[in-house]
Amino acid sequence: MKKLFFIIFFLIISSNANAGCDDPIADGVDYSKCKFSDGQDLQGTFLPNSNLSFASFIQVNFDKSIMMNSDLTFGTFSESSFIRTNLYESNLGGGNFEQSNFTSANLTRVDFTGSTLIDANFQNSNLMEANFTSSNILNANFDGANLIGATWTMGEICGPESIGICNK
Repeated sequence: MKKLFFIIFFLIISSNANAGCDDPIADGVDYSKCKFSDGQDLQGTFLPNSNLSFASFIQVNFDKSIMMNSDLTFGTFSESSFIRTNLYESNLGGGNFEQSNFTSANLTRVDFTGSTLIDANFQNSNLMEANFTSSNILNANFDGANLIGATWTMGEICGPESIGICNK
């Protein structure tokens, strides 16, 4: 009887749905703390609702990917490309996105709290209601970006005339 109980207990415990770092990227999977190869081409990837917190994706191409409602907190995504990527309501707080390219991306309600965004490109992106509180935006490009309702680095809310620049 004890052996049967042990076998059933072991099967229940070992049936997690988490992915290993070597598994292919997919929807809603936990890749937290994984280090992926630098310079990968993941253009057009479908991975909404995924956990990429503390993960490393340096110089990775995520162009035209669907990543909405994902967790990229404290990840390293420096020099990566997110051109026309949908990151709607994702959490990028505390992450390193230095020299990353978000041109024409959907970043509505994205949380960048405490992120490093030095030299990042947000040209023509939708940053409506995004949160930049305590983020480092040194030399970031916001030309043509929709910043209406965004929370700026010191907690100010950008007004209705905030295209390309945060007007309080």
